[in-house]
Amino acid sequence: MVEKENRANKREHWKKQIKNNLRKESVKNIIARTADLAKLDANVNNTYTVHIKDGKMVKQPTNGKSVVINGKIQN
Repeated sequence: MVEKENRANKREHWKKQIKNNLRKESVKNIIARTADLAKLDANVNNTYTVHIKDGKMVKQPTNGKSVVINGKIQN
């Protein structure tokens, strides 16, 4: 009886881990798609994107030349 309960608990724990991993992958995928959409939108509207690279805020126009923006980045 105890062995069945242990197996059931392990199975539930395994299901939770799988669900959490799927959520993480989904979020990573959404972030990647959003970044791609922002780049495409910047190209269409001839503007720029802003992102953080190596702890610095970077402004990247559509021509690809990055410019570091002065200022503090809040965590």
